[in-house]
Amino acid sequence: MKCDTCGRDVPEVRRVVVAPGYDRALAKPVYNCPECYEKKEKAKKYNTPENK
Repeated sequence: MKCDTCGRDVPEVRRVVVAPGYDRALAKPVYNCPECYEKKEKAKKYNTPENK
């Protein structure tokens, strides 16, 4: 599988579709390797300290 963010070939990719305050069910799917996934999750508004 290929990470859509960094382009590396990896054995596993991840995608968040629906979470509190985040709904991408109709958006173009973007799959990330575990490293890119963690970076993107930390940057999302619903994961910032003021929203927890």
